[in-house]
Amino acid sequence: MTVHRSHIPRVPFAVTEISPEARRAAERVLASGWVTTGHETELFEQEFASYVRAGHAVGVSSCTAALELALRALRLPAGGRVLIPTVTFCGAAQAILHAGLRPVLVDVDPRTGMPTAATVAEASRACGCANAMIVLHFAGAPAPVAELAEAARLPLSLVIEDAAHALGTSVGDHPVGALSAAACFSFYATKNLPIGEGGMVTTDDESIAGRIRRARLHGMSADAWRRDLPGADWRYTVEDAGLKANMTDVQAAIGRAQLPHVADWQGRRHAAADRYAVGLDGISGIEPLDVPTRGTHARHLYPVRVLEEYGTGRDELIERLAERGIGTSVHFIPLHRMPYFRRSTTLPPGGLPGADELFPQVLSLPLYQGLTADMVDQVCSELGRLAGPHRSAPSAPNPRRSEELRTLVIGAGEAGQALARDLARTPEFGLAPVGYLDDDPVKQSAGSIGDLPVLGNLDDTKAAALEHRIDAVVVAIPGLSPERFREVAEAAEATGASVRYLPSFIAALRRDVAGSDMRALDVHQLIGRNEIHVVSPEARSTVAGRRVLVTGAGGSIGSELCRQVRAFGPSRLFLLDHDESNLHRLQLELYGDALLSDDIVISDIRDRPRIDQIFRELRPEVVFHAAAHKHLPLLERHPCEGVKSNVMGTQHLVRAAAACGTERFVLISTDKAADPVSVLGATKRLAELIVQEAQQSAPAGTVFTAVRFGNVLGSRGSLLSVVAEQLGSGGPVTVTHPDVTRFFMTIEEAVGLVLEAARMAEGGEVFVLDMHDPVRIVDLVRKFAQSVNVPDVDIRFTGLRQGEKLNETLFSRHESHTRTSHPQILAATPSRRRNGRGALSERLPGLYATAQHNDATAVRRELAGLLPGFPASAASPSHTAMTAPYPDGF
Repeated sequence: MTVHRSHIPRVPFAVTEISPEARRAAERVLASGWVTTGHETELFEQEFASYVRAGHAVGVSSCTAALELALRALRLPAGGRVLIPTVTFCGAAQAILHAGLRPVLVDVDPRTGMPTAATVAEASRACGCANAMIVLHFAGAPAPVAELAEAARLPLSLVIEDAAHALGTSVGDHPVGALSAAACFSFYATKNLPIGEGGMVTTDDESIAGRIRRARLHGMSADAWRRDLPGADWRYTVEDAGLKANMTDVQAAIGRAQLPHVADWQGRRHAAADRYAVGLDGISGIEPLDVPTRGTHARHLYPVRVLEEYGTGRDELIERLAERGIGTSVHFIPLHRMPYFRRSTTLPPGGLPGADELFPQVLSLPLYQGLTADMVDQVCSELGRLAGPHRSAPSAPNPRRSEELRTLVIGAGEAGQALARDLARTPEFGLAPVGYLDDDPVKQSAGSIGDLPVLGNLDDTKAAALEHRIDAVVVAIPGLSPERFREVAEAAEATGASVRYLPSFIAALRRDVAGSDMRALDVHQLIGRNEIHVVSPEARSTVAGRRVLVTGAGGSIGSELCRQVRAFGPSRLFLLDHDESNLHRLQLELYGDALLSDDIVISDIRDRPRIDQIFRELRPEVVFHAAAHKHLPLLERHPCEGVKSNVMGTQHLVRAAAACGTERFVLISTDKAADPVSVLGATKRLAELIVQEAQQSAPAGTVFTAVRFGNVLGSRGSLLSVVAEQLGSGGPVTVTHPDVTRFFMTIEEAVGLVLEAARMAEGGEVFVLDMHDPVRIVDLVRKFAQSVNVPDVDIRFTGLRQGEKLNETLFSRHESHTRTSHPQILAATPSRRRNGRGALSERLPGLYATAQHNDATAVRRELAGLLPGFPASAASPSHTAMTAPYPDGF
């Protein structure tokens, strides 16, 4: 159908209305020669305060400035946490940051667009203790200010209202303007009181009003520029920080002239909103937002939700309405979807699912005082006509699941096509390919490759990601230059999409554990169960926008953890290891070059002053502690080294994390810590106890937790990698005992457990993946040999080594375990109090002293005294017992 725009009257989204009285008032002020803050501003402040029934009003340059000045007036501590809805204008969050504070994002109810008591309480818990809160009256609807303040455990004297939409709003019978410490209004050109620019802070607190008056003029105690007017004084001082944010007399004169029209304009807005309610009532899938509490709606905006049953997506609807001369807008892009705010805000561990549900749906329809009934009817009529599908249904045989991430594949060559096919056939990976980008003109002119369209070239990354609502971007051009890779990654990340790079990603999909010539492993055949997709969508919020530190980053577990963490969009990812070669290699894999030297941290966790320095300077918000000595038989011979790294190193990190206010600290432990009989298990059990004891005295907002791994398939030096080497050399495969069993997990399961633990932890837990039944090593070796075409494997039994158990357990005799919110993760808790002669921290110095003297015998005695059941002496291992090379660690 062809749309002839000239035949359709335009319905703009917003129109600014400046009355004749306002034009004359502006001319009068301009003619007076005094145009900055003066008599008109003072009169406007008095009249506006009276209008909203507030004790004081202070005119400022904008609503954003009003928010910043109001926060400064509360005199919060530097770096204080301020709760703010994630669905708000970006300027509100900037105001918090400019005031030297940190925004804490609060999720919203998708039915109202505003936070609830539950989401406020969750965000408050996430930051430990909020110092203040900004409540937004979204679209002009009344927000339950007192209820939200109670949920945040804040007095109303620490609540600021963002009333940019709310001139004319009342909560219950009380007008917005003096419900809390301060309310901040906007006079932007499209607001209910349009001036062009300007803002106002209203409050009943005289001291707050005085601080804002001074702060809007650089913090000066007197207005030196009014020295020619009564009351002016060149003598002034500055006691507090300020900025230049005063209202001018031109703005004030326009505002004074416009203010008498507001009641009439509000009546016309309400009439248009009532007509919308009738006109949209019969259109399935177009649903106006609910009002969360009793009161008067100012009707600044008319937002609706475009639901799935409407049949046309929100973005397509915007375009189709624009073709018909009808303007619309979206209020707002959630803050956590913007790279800057992901780096500079705190997100609740559970993510922001309400905002993520609302954002693709929310649409603001035209609403202003000049909107006529015919124009409202036209909008409703077009919405009725545009309902229903307008694109042919996709030809893919299998519908994608809603929880899958929409994925853009960069590169339509062989690697990209293979990747897209693998993802399409394997929905459990959670990635649904949407299309390709490729610089090859031939591929672009083809239009599509297989079932997927070619959506443009690599320069179109940002536009394609926005247009097609992309969640993940996978770069599938192995030879892409580091410079080009950075350009693509930055463009994708600017839209909120995560970025993954093909080599490490393909390795993760195919489970390669012994080189490129080994065929893909069938995990189910090896360990008797399907691999578990551990990571939930909510895990992203734990690291998104935060400063994350990974210790042992160069190891197999640490490096895979870094890859997955990077895909979740941390503001900084610090890679800490004492092995600079591994760090350099990892950085090349992650970024395509090794120039980001500020994020590389070479350090030994045994060095306490160095660790303290790192935490002071980097101030990590999330720490994943993977650094450890973990080779079981070698630690039996060198127990002192195990204590120095696994115990003392962990305590150094825990103390530093508590001192700098780290929010989440996750220790990676092992199932050998359950009733330990090896040095590896004993030192890891002590590390778990250090974490649990630290939680008891942790500062508010800091959570310490641990995870126990089974044997990790594919980790460096693990069983399968050693077996692969033995098979490749043609020699026999060594196994300690015919009946030895172990619990097994994949690297992806291990990393998923770590990320989920960070999300779920409340403090002091030890999380364990439900790996079902243990696996006999002999059975696994034979199945693995068959998978690489060695049907008759020669197995040599060497005998159990010192410190080894025949069968591992996941929990100790003195622990109980419970289910968690994740169906595949268990939490271990002590079933009785530990027996001991005092706090662990008081008894560890003796262990450290013997370790520093490299007295292996004394160290074992100290370990036995700390951990009942651990053998105080070690039998001398035979040569035969040491021939089995794999560490049986994690």
